Amino acid sequence: MMGIALLAGICMVIQDSLAVIKYQAAARNRGVIVAGADVIIWVFSITCTTIAAFALHGHSMSAKVAVVVCVSIANVVGNLLGTYLGKRFVKDIEEDAQDARLKALEDRVIVLETKG
Repeated sequence: MMGIALLAGICMVIQDSLAVIKYQAAARNRGVIVAGADVIIWVFSITCTTIAAFALHGHSMSAKVAVVVCVSIANVVGNLLGTYLGKRFVKDIEEDAQDARLKALEDRVIVLETKG
């Protein structure tokens, strides 16, 4: 039964990680990322929910505890992982454009300084 609890935990890590990325992408108007994440989230969400429902309605107290503990730990891990991955990979299009303009200005200043 521990394997099923671990599977539920893995599903929750993936679900929560993608949910954080989804919300970060939505805040940056990145619709394609939001839609793709939402589809994948649903698959892992329904899998985790099904495992949890069967375990919690069963007669094994150890299975219930294992699922609750694994999914609870996975919630924390998934949110932290999602925040890390979102910061790294979900970029603001406007921010990228501003970074490019700033880099061009810095290059221009360097050229002017070397001439002067």
